Amino acid sequence: MAKRKGTLLQGGGSSQGGKRLRYSGPDLPEDIWRHIHFLMPLRDSARAACISQAFLRSWRHHPNLILRKKTMGLEHKAYRRVGMARDFTSTVHSILKNHSGIGVKRLKLDIIYDHRNLNICYLNNWLQIAIIPGIEEITLLLPSKYTFPCSLLSGGNGRSLQYLKLVRCAFRPTASLGFLSSLTKLHLCEVRIKDDELTCLISKSLALKQLELLNCRQIICLKIPCLLEQLSCLNVSLCENLQMIESKAPNLSTFSYISNLVVELSLKQSSQVKTLDIDCYDESNFLCHVITKFPNIVPNLETLTLHSIDERINTPMVASKFLHVKHLEIYFESLDPDKAFPP
Repeated sequence: MAKRKGTLLQGGGSSQGGKRLRYSGPDLPEDIWRHIHFLMPLRDSARAACISQAFLRSWRHHPNLILRKKTMGLEHKAYRRVGMARDFTSTVHSILKNHSGIGVKRLKLDIIYDHRNLNICYLNNWLQIAIIPGIEEITLLLPSKYTFPCSLLSGGNGRSLQYLKLVRCAFRPTASLGFLSSLTKLHLCEVRIKDDELTCLISKSLALKQLELLNCRQIICLKIPCLLEQLSCLNVSLCENLQMIESKAPNLSTFSYISNLVVELSLKQSSQVKTLDIDCYDESNFLCHVITKFPNIVPNLETLTLHSIDERINTPMVASKFLHVKHLEIYFESLDPDKAFPP
């Protein structure tokens, strides 16, 4: 078709015998054109919008925005740091400005350059444009000095949100935070959030199914209320100041944590835990602790995976046992090469 009538894209053309031909494309409804456009990779979608009036209109309604160096063509090493920051800022600002009032379903924003070159006011404006009623997924890799404005999730803005991932920022939810009634997945990585703030956040997220906390150093005591009836998966890793995990979620089935020390666990009301994966890398009597304590903590366990470093092999005989375990994996490592186990 392109050879016979020119390019398929509106506003484009092809040269045949020195004569430039134009073709408006098949007579398809605009929503079909828009659907085709949305299926394209973001970078190709943006390029098509540069040469097609039809795609330009749909680009301004594109629901999926992945704004990072690679997708925006700024990954080349020849870019100077400041120059790249300027290009990134102006491009993101232009894209989101065109989406103002239209709405975004999925937003991924990765601040990958030196954040000292970014005006925080720009970042606030971008989030205000994107986070409006209708948004479903938010992934933000942010400057460590930035505090995420929780007010953006108040009112009706957060009701449609299904997935939230925050990396390297402060997050300070208060009682004024709106209900995140559709949120099913929450992932916080290197986020500065305190115990009461996290409790406030998850208490507003009653549909939550998966909770993942990675390297959140301000959390000391993690308390999960019984209101989280949908929570089935909990992953807690490298929260170095964490001392206790207490879960009252009645349907928690998969639990994993990585810690330097044994964390006090209270899962009495989460007795449905079937899969447990624990990595304790600085506790010499870890295996003994698991054998003596865990049969009563997780009585219905079916799959158990243990990782231990520099373990003292001392397994006492105990009355309590894992009565339902079907799959068991134990990994030992030694920090001292002279004590390492033979292959």
